Amino acid sequence: MAEKKTYEPFDELLKASGLRIEVIAQRSGIKYSRLYQWRVNPKRMTAIGASYLAQTLGCDVDDFVDITKKFEKELCK
Repeated sequence: MAEKKTYEPFDELLKASGLRIEVIAQRSGIKYSRLYQWRVNPKRMTAIGASYLAQTLGCDVDDFVDITKKFEKELCK
């Protein structure tokens, strides 16, 4: 079975909004390819990018910070 390329907790936060990924990118003013890069490796996300996503999704920037920390912790295992 192929390994999933994107980070699941990040995807789950995006899916919780009920919006398609393409719509989230467009409303956030972020290129779809950039959002995909962040979904693969959340450590690449900038604070400004997290702010735009949080505003679009109606969540807190800390949600993205927590995902990034979790990703880094799993990466260091």
